[in-house]
Amino acid sequence: MRTPLFIGAGALAMALLLELVLQCLPVANGLRLEASDARMPLSRYLPRQDYVYSYGWALDNARSGVTNRQGYANSPDFSERPEVLVLGNSFVESLMLDQPDTLQGQLGRQLNGAVLAAASSGNTLADTLEMARYYVPRLHPRTVVVLVDAGSMNHLLQPATRGHSQFEEGVRGVRVVHNAYVESPLKQLVSHCALVRYVYYNLKLPDWIASTLQARRSAVPATAPVSAATNAARARVFDYYLSQLNAVPGSAGMRYIFVIDGERNQLYDARHGQLNWLADNRQFLIKQLQRHGYPVLDMQPVFARHWAVQRERLDFLPMDGHWNKVAHGLAAQQLLPLLCAGTGCTLLAPALADGARRKEKTG
Repeated sequence: MRTPLFIGAGALAMALLLELVLQCLPVANGLRLEASDARMPLSRYLPRQDYVYSYGWALDNARSGVTNRQGYANSPDFSERPEVLVLGNSFVESLMLDQPDTLQGQLGRQLNGAVLAAASSGNTLADTLEMARYYVPRLHPRTVVVLVDAGSMNHLLQPATRGHSQFEEGVRGVRVVHNAYVESPLKQLVSHCALVRYVYYNLKLPDWIASTLQARRSAVPATAPVSAATNAARARVFDYYLSQLNAVPGSAGMRYIFVIDGERNQLYDARHGQLNWLADNRQFLIKQLQRHGYPVLDMQPVFARHWAVQRERLDFLPMDGHWNKVAHGLAAQQLLPLLCAGTGCTLLAPALADGARRKEKTG
C-alpha cells in the first residue's frame, strides 16, 4: 500500500516543483477569446489583454504584448479612415514578432496614415469576409489587404472550429455560418496553471494527438488531383466569397489587395521539402482573384529571389512555419508601390523602402 502512496506523493511533489519553475518562465499563456455568435461572428481576444508567446519545450522566441481595444494583437487601436486594414489569421497576428517587425508595423512606418490589423489564429476566409463586413463600413479604409496562407485554402470547404466561420452550401446557395464560442469556466481555471499551459501551448500535446489520429485515418498526398465535385464546390464558394467582398460598402475608391504565401519548404529543399498547399490550391486562388479583377501579390517569386541571393530563411521552421520579420519586410516592400499606385498616398520615408529594394537586388 505504501509504494503507490509514495509514488503518488513523489509525482505530486514533482508537479508542484515544475509549476513553481514554470511560473517564473515565459510559458505561452494562450490568449482568451471574446464570446462570439451569429450576431457578432468575429474571432477576437479580450481587449487590453497581456499575453506571453513562446514556442516549443525550450520556450523559444519568447515575446510579450497587449491586445488593443478591439481585441487584436500587434495593431494600434482602431480609428476611422486608416490607410490600410490588414485582415488574416495568425500570419498577420504574428504573436512571434514584435509589432514593428510585422507587415502592418513595417507598412505603418512608411505610410502617412494608420495601418491597422484585424486577425486571430485559426481565421478562415469566411472569417475575413465577416471582418470586412463589420469593419470596412465603420472604418472606411483606403485599402484592405488580405493575407492568404495555405491553410486558408486547404480548409476552405471544411467545418470551422469554435469561434470561427465557415462556408456552407444549401438549397439557396452558399452562405456563411458561424460556430459560436463561449469560454468554459474550466478553461479560465486551468489557464492559471503554468504546467497545463506548457503542455497545451508549448508542447502542443492535443494538436500532436489530433494530427496523428487524422494522419492514420486519411493520408491524402498533397499532390493528389482535386475531384470534379470538390473543384466545382470550391469554385462556387470562391465566387460567393469574392462577390460578397465586392458588395461590402466602403469609401469611394476603396480596394482589396490579396497577398499569397509561397511554398517556402521547397525553397529550402526542392527535393524533400513538404508541400504546404494541397493540389492546385495556389494556382486556383490566384487565377480566380485575377479573373475577378483583384490585385494579387504572389510572394512565391519574391521569396525565391531572396532565397537565391541571400540564403536567408523566411520563417521559424522547423519549429514554426509562420513568417519571420524578413518575410514580413519583403511583403511590405512589394506592397508599398501597389498601395500608392493611383491613390495619392504618400510615404513618410520612401528612401528606406528604396534602399531595402536595392540591397535585395545587389545582395
